[in-house]
Amino acid sequence: MMIRRAVALTVLLACSPFLHLAPTARAQAVSEDRTWPGFGVGAKIGTLGLGGDVSLPILPDRINLRVSGNYMNFSYDGTADDIDYEFTLDFKDLMLLGDWHPFANNFRISGGMVWHDSSRVKLEGTPTDAVTIGDHEYPPEAVGTLRGQLDFEDMAPYVGIGFGNAIGPYEQTWSFVFDIGVIIQTFDASLSADGPASSIPQFQSDLRKEEDELQDDLDGFEIYPVLQFGVAYHF
Repeated sequence: MMIRRAVALTVLLACSPFLHLAPTARAQAVSEDRTWPGFGVGAKIGTLGLGGDVSLPILPDRINLRVSGNYMNFSYDGTADDIDYEFTLDFKDLMLLGDWHPFANNFRISGGMVWHDSSRVKLEGTPTDAVTIGDHEYPPEAVGTLRGQLDFEDMAPYVGIGFGNAIGPYEQTWSFVFDIGVIIQTFDASLSADGPASSIPQFQSDLRKEEDELQDDLDGFEIYPVLQFGVAYHF
């Protein structure tokens, strides 16, 4: 009996340092698991112009919150309702997005809201031949210069998919990011002219009809495609 007690006491004394360290080891493991994963910043270019991102972790490896700002001022020649215009896209957007990584890798599904009360599409055209406005045809010298604008609603939803996780593993400092999606928005079209006919009530009535036709002809802006790519840095 004495021998058994001596052996038990010897084993207990030998293991006591390890028993003392076990809670500390577990606490360290928990602490390491809860380490702040950092945040990410990115720069990109695409159909919304130049932009930048700040990404914050909500659920590590799964869900991030992303704040994105974009700016574009771009002009091109086009036609709307058989009238030639110069279109200018003046976009200033702020996006609040949630990025879900369902497979805990770089693939992501994104959704959120876009604030773009300062975004506009401007149109300007000076006819050189007779044009039909509303229900009547007018000579170019009577019309002068036509100026229009598309004013978007202040907020619009965004949905899309993408690639890249700005808050990836610590050993991954730089990463490539890519997004493809759509902004679903509404707008109001307005149109004016500075020629002599602008003071005629019939012309003003035709101009209002032309606004409606312009709205229908430019309905492609209601579902605006978003295609962006760039790089992100993990802090």
